[in-house]
Amino acid sequence: MIRFRRLFDLASTADRRQFDEVVDMFKLTFPEEVAILDRMVGLAESRVPEDFGWILLLAEDGRGQVLGFSFNLYFPDLRFGYLYYIASHPERRARGIGGALYEATRELLVAKGARGMFFDAGPDEKAKLRHPELLRINRSRLKFYERYGARPIVGTLYDAVPNPANEGYQTFLLFDPLDRKGPLSAREARRFVRRMFHAQYGLASNHPYARQITRSFRDDPVQIRPPVYTESSTPLPTEPNRWLRPIKVVVSERHSIHHLKERGYVERPVRVDAVLRGLRELPIETLPRRRFGLAPVREVHDPHLVHYLEAVCERLKPDELVYPEVFPIRRPERRPRELASRAGYFCVDTFTPLTHNAWPAARDAVDAALTGAELILNGERIAYALCRPPGHHAERSVYGGFCYLNNAAVAAHHLSKSGRVALLDIDYHHGNGSQEIFYRRADVYTLSIHGTPSLSYPHFAGFEDERGEGEGKGFNRNYPLRRGVDDGRYLKVLDEALRQIKRFGPEFLVVSLGFDIMKGDPTGSFNVTVRGMRSIGTALGRLGHPILVVQEGGYSVVNLRQGARAFFLGLSSTWY
Repeated sequence: MIRFRRLFDLASTADRRQFDEVVDMFKLTFPEEVAILDRMVGLAESRVPEDFGWILLLAEDGRGQVLGFSFNLYFPDLRFGYLYYIASHPERRARGIGGALYEATRELLVAKGARGMFFDAGPDEKAKLRHPELLRINRSRLKFYERYGARPIVGTLYDAVPNPANEGYQTFLLFDPLDRKGPLSAREARRFVRRMFHAQYGLASNHPYARQITRSFRDDPVQIRPPVYTESSTPLPTEPNRWLRPIKVVVSERHSIHHLKERGYVERPVRVDAVLRGLRELPIETLPRRRFGLAPVREVHDPHLVHYLEAVCERLKPDELVYPEVFPIRRPERRPRELASRAGYFCVDTFTPLTHNAWPAARDAVDAALTGAELILNGERIAYALCRPPGHHAERSVYGGFCYLNNAAVAAHHLSKSGRVALLDIDYHHGNGSQEIFYRRADVYTLSIHGTPSLSYPHFAGFEDERGEGEGKGFNRNYPLRRGVDDGRYLKVLDEALRQIKRFGPEFLVVSLGFDIMKGDPTGSFNVTVRGMRSIGTALGRLGHPILVVQEGGYSVVNLRQGARAFFLGLSSTWY
């Protein structure tokens, strides 16, 4: 079994271990390239902002052991990549790993919107070789690259003048257009080479060698050597999503058993189906939820609430409903004896009924969120818990707002055992449950962007002055907004929330996602568009933290389908 994974940083012990495996592999494969290895390690460990980024793609087996890697530089303003090094483990039988890595690297760059990829390769001209015995190997490599349309640039001094920063070796500069149509202009090539010399070798643009080589790109468009090893000049196409690791989606399978069709509730099973239809064209992998038992739930919710929900739902007949009839003062010694009458003690509204199936559906939803959290802890960068019923209105001791157990809060608490967590709620309605659960804690920073509670449910929480208490003071932020919020206004507020998250510096980000912020939702009053949802996903992804997305609201079927596709396109574009 082989799978591919992008290593974003060295924050976790597992990521550090795999990076150390890459370093050891590099030393075995390229023992003389000490300076290059030092540069790679320096780039990966540096936190100094650069005008380019590094991309480390790993090929690993089923146990997570590294079989090979490709290390790349990416210049986002130029939209060109540079394949720094690619290798498979020299002491393992890993036939085909190098080729698969190259294909995966191409796919990753295409997904990022790259216009091409450059890289150096040993020449297949004997006169330019310091070690003639490498001729056969170089020809074999160039033949492989040629199959993808990657061929040497000719008509410049790049392969004619030895590079003093590369121990005087002569190399070809290859260009892979990544299936892009149209020629490479001289201006594009000069800009790239200038930046690459600085990024790779530390050569300033006015360095004599850098200036000599960049000025030699005079042909416009740049001349690419005709095919030498292949009969056809038509390159192999990039197969979308063939290699890239898909987004893991965990669905609470029994969500559909919880349905009050005769009541006409907008919170209905078709919501999940609509989201999955929207994700159909994206690289996703749906996974079943794991079972976690009630211990993680009781760590977040009052055991009395948990026991009540389980007990009353188990005793109800399939056609029975329990709604609150009275709302007693919440004092333990005054709880009504009758389970049905006790509903008002635990429920905050009159439209979240208990049924025979409400409890098992809520349990499955929590397990889906916990499964997503475990995926994040095991190295996934994005996991999506498609939960139903939703959860963010459920507080520690009460339920309501279609929510029985707080899926996102249980998952955030689980993650908090391994590092600090930011929980950002972007549902139209304030996440009063998540706020209340973490209101006195400093390890989980809760933020919510929502319709003002003066006009929108839940009405009693979500005001700007609610900032936390005790140890949690300053670790809760609310951004209540009036009606008619458009893309520009929403993204501006989101940018402020993300600045707060950056200052907090969490290890994990949990997002309570609601598509009810979109224009036309029957329960909201914002005007966020499909394009806005994609921009929101992109902004969240750019934070660079592992992200667990937990589904909350959204009640327009069209918005659910289109919004889900747009949001995860934006989120995954930064992941690549």
